[in-house]
Amino acid sequence: MTGDTSISVAGKTIAVTGGSSGLGLRMVQVLAAHGANVVSISRIPTPENEIRSNVMNILADVTVAADIERAFDEAEQQLGTITVLFNNAGVATVERALTTTREQLRHIFEVNVEGAFFMAQEAAKRMIAKNVGGSIINLSSILADAPIKGSAAYAMSKAAISQMTRSLALEWAPHSIRVNAIAPGWFPTRLNETIMDGPAKGFLKGRNPMRRLGEPEDIDGAVLMLASDASSYITGTVITIDGGHSLQG
Repeated sequence: MTGDTSISVAGKTIAVTGGSSGLGLRMVQVLAAHGANVVSISRIPTPENEIRSNVMNILADVTVAADIERAFDEAEQQLGTITVLFNNAGVATVERALTTTREQLRHIFEVNVEGAFFMAQEAAKRMIAKNVGGSIINLSSILADAPIKGSAAYAMSKAAISQMTRSLALEWAPHSIRVNAIAPGWFPTRLNETIMDGPAKGFLKGRNPMRRLGEPEDIDGAVLMLASDASSYITGTVITIDGGHSLQG
């Protein structure tokens, strides 16, 4: 055996984009509760009742190069090198392919793909400069492989994230930087409230083999494992968290 393979994130400096709401906020909460120094990077402030002593909040936009660099600079000054990054920030729209506009498509790819790529690039550059390994976790989706109507642009962006994960894992493995992805199924969040507020919620719940939708805590295990040294030999993989939904075809 080599190294520490325990599922511990205590003392690690971990950044989460889109950490002020939804699954990103859950990531911030569980990582902080387990002793990590967490940097929440978001365009909107974290709710007052969620502020903790070991959580640093940075207002930044992942589509702006200067914001990305500033966020990493501020985090490093306070907490040292970020060695774990969760690329969670994302946007979605419900729009049929025939009516999707160039502006809608560009915006989704700018946030979901470009934003994630350049956050990962900045994190990797700094890890390599400090000669430390680390872990980068991207947020994909079961829609990357099994789209639904009205999700073409979003599903395309998440398919790109899955392939980006494998590509970066291959390139950065020699630097001991692991790159993996989490692909959640149907979790009610602000991102999909347009769908979840309608009859689709009951339909999706009924189709799930476990007969339920995801709860925020359902991601905890994968988040902690991928952020910890327990995943030291795991890279280039996508972990699906969907209660078996994608098995339905």
